[in-house]
Amino acid sequence: MFVFLPKSTRLPWGSPSASGSRGLKTTEMIRTPHYSRRPALSAISIASMAFWLVLCGVHASGQTAVQSPTGQVILDLIYRQKYNEAITRLEQILERTPANGEALTYMATATLYHDLNFTKAKKEFEEALRAGGGATFFVTHSHEKFNTDDVVDYCRGWLHLRIDGVEFVPAEGSHGFKVKYNEVEEFKINRLSKSTFHIKVGGESQNFRGRTKSELEPLLIIALYKSFTRN
Repeated sequence: MFVFLPKSTRLPWGSPSASGSRGLKTTEMIRTPHYSRRPALSAISIASMAFWLVLCGVHASGQTAVQSPTGQVILDLIYRQKYNEAITRLEQILERTPANGEALTYMATATLYHDLNFTKAKKEFEEALRAGGGATFFVTHSHEKFNTDDVVDYCRGWLHLRIDGVEFVPAEGSHGFKVKYNEVEEFKINRLSKSTFHIKVGGESQNFRGRTKSELEPLLIIALYKSFTRN
């Protein structure tokens, strides 16, 4: 399930009123600001902590979100092929929370598209799954059969493999779906084009092609699907 975290709430500063200090003795005027600022300082600390929890996609229970507001920013960078910027931001998050499953997932995605190292990507996605994340790919979803390389009716979006199932979230249009692994009837490479694959659910096949258009990408996705369903 995709979880969206609420935006952090800005806490009031609680500054003391200057008009209330008139008529006080010198010692009272020195002490009053000192004591009145302590709640404000505590509020600032709490607000700062809440900000970093949201930034890193971490719940109070220690669980990582599958998609946080920060995750949406990272996916947008990957969508625009700004892989170095995405990797830099993810490194900053992982420096603070090394076991952040969402960050590990998107780091593997960005690194895959940057380096095109499919063997390394498999290990990194499996590591992300153990941390509570999974695997994410940017794919083309065909609304027709992949008989040739020329597809007219299609949309693009994100294919997410997680511990409990698979989900396609289109960047545009309404052809998304989310199913549990026990609902998947087939998850295989297409016979006519080895760079494409399909997911069959309810007797209907959903056809996809990976961003790299390499025959290795669907092999990676299917290998991860088999690995994740064994966990």
